[in-house]
Amino acid sequence: MPNFSYYHIEIGKSDNTKEVVVKGEVTNNSDKSYTTVAVRIILFKKNVTVANMVFTVHGLPAGTTKAFKKTIEELEYEQVGKDISRYDIYTETAF
Repeated sequence: MPNFSYYHIEIGKSDNTKEVVVKGEVTNNSDKSYTTVAVRIILFKKNVTVANMVFTVHGLPAGTTKAFKKTIEELEYEQVGKDISRYDIYTETAF
């Protein structure tokens, strides 16, 4: 079973657009290298889900940490993003 940890998760506004951006780091805590990791992130405004999506991180050798950045085109920061109160992030699959 893959063993990944997520750190330094930040939810903010894109530098060039009005959209929400999620940034962070993922660490491969296992002794196996993975070419692709599918990550699910769910964003909440209070207890209401405002985004639920999967994105991929490529090239994660055993024992390494890699930064990721995902723009969520469906959400404008000023309308929804600034009110995001919590998130869930976890690994869907890895291969």
